[in-house]
Amino acid sequence: MSDSLLFSFLPYAAAVAAVAGTVHRVTVRAPAAVRAPSEPWTPAGRAVLAGGVTVVLNHLLGLAAPRAMQAFVASPARLFTLEAVSLIGGMLLGWGLLSLTLRRARDGQWLVAGFLGLVLAQVLTGLHIAVALRWGSAWYLHLAVPYLRSLLAFQPDATLMEKAPLVFQVHTLAGFVLLALAPFARARKVAALALVPPASESNLLATPREETAR
Repeated sequence: MSDSLLFSFLPYAAAVAAVAGTVHRVTVRAPAAVRAPSEPWTPAGRAVLAGGVTVVLNHLLGLAAPRAMQAFVASPARLFTLEAVSLIGGMLLGWGLLSLTLRRARDGQWLVAGFLGLVLAQVLTGLHIAVALRWGSAWYLHLAVPYLRSLLAFQPDATLMEKAPLVFQVHTLAGFVLLALAPFARARKVAALALVPPASESNLLATPREETAR
């Protein structure tokens, strides 16, 4: 399969899988009871939240308002600050995911650990891009944003992505794979990873409790 066909076909296949998985979860599976978490968060959970918000906002702002972002990063000082904040956010996200993945693996919860491991691999490729290719907040606007917008307009144009560095291609395609897998992850178990069980509140590194329906 050529790169052009891959970058044109995979995003839509991932979107269809994500929609189908969401519909299946909502209409077929019995909805689990929802309860507000009352337990404190682990340090890893806080790191995933803070890092995830930082990384996602950086990606979405460039996609939603490329001209405003381009004007913002036109200043070297602002570009350096944004890159530094994004790198710190990515490192926090990576550390948090690594901690939670190892915890689940030690507990023998391989499916959850596997999904978190895939997300961690995606974050690590992003960190590699941030360090090795640098100033991604600027060139992302001229490489990835036009491609993503062409997908949203149902006129996929993979010309620029075909010329992108291999690690960036892998990072982009892996993102679509995670989009397809996300609805099939057990959201309540993944979310529960960030919480400290009440019996172990004094130990912030304790295994987060996972509520199970009985």
